[in-house]
Amino acid sequence: MNKKILAGVLGISLAAIFLHADTKVELKKDISKFFTRGKVDINSIKIIADNKMTDLKDLHMAIGTIKGNSRPFLLIYNKDTIIMGNLIDRKTGQSLFKKFISKNRSVISKELSKIKKDRKKEEISNNKKLLSLLKNKYKDLVLTIKGGNPNGKTIYFITDPMCPFCQQYVKNELKATLKKSKEIKVIPIFLHIRGHESSPMRSSWLLEQASKDKNTDLLALIYKVSDKNFKDYMNVDKKYAKKMKKKMSKLLSSGYIKGTPTIFDENGNSTR
Repeated sequence: MNKKILAGVLGISLAAIFLHADTKVELKKDISKFFTRGKVDINSIKIIADNKMTDLKDLHMAIGTIKGNSRPFLLIYNKDTIIMGNLIDRKTGQSLFKKFISKNRSVISKELSKIKKDRKKEEISNNKKLLSLLKNKYKDLVLTIKGGNPNGKTIYFITDPMCPFCQQYVKNELKATLKKSKEIKVIPIFLHIRGHESSPMRSSWLLEQASKDKNTDLLALIYKVSDKNFKDYMNVDKKYAKKMKKKMSKLLSSGYIKGTPTIFDENGNSTR
């Protein structure tokens, strides 16, 4: 790039970031007051570029940063309004979005309802695919606890032995769910999460014990294996553990299981 062109580019850049001092201070005050509730001092706010929007009368576009925050903010403003993730009346400090939302509430609600419905359909579809995998390819990973209601639905409970939320479900809610359900199918998950290092071995121990005795009290085993002080899982057959871990890794890579506990019925509906 020759010197004349370079000087021209620099000149445009300098013109773009130029902003009258008074306007800059007022803008930073309003950003501090309305968007950070005064928690950020104006000296920590920096306007790094400001351009007048030629196609929209009296509107400016500005880019700025807040000290300590690696992400810049983008805003559009004029003497009356600032647009930055919201619409604020600079005289009253009130959000202009409120009137807009109130006026269009029925349309917004309808659209949100549609999104929710579509997500539910997608979730059920994914769960049905997972059910198909569990019933066929990974059926040896599924353990069954009989429920108390012969006319109830089968509930699938995907659990990680080291998951505190799963443990709470087992202790507080599982018994009530059993009374309402025909059966509970439990799938112990092998998670590779920091702090859950013993999960694969504990899950393998649970599967191994259940396969040895079909009349075993599976609920008692689940209580046992989820106890952080329980150490007998270390005696599990290492080859068996490796085989089960490989299977569960394939199942997790299918992308249907997002976390634990995951609970849904035989029709793919989430029950939590």
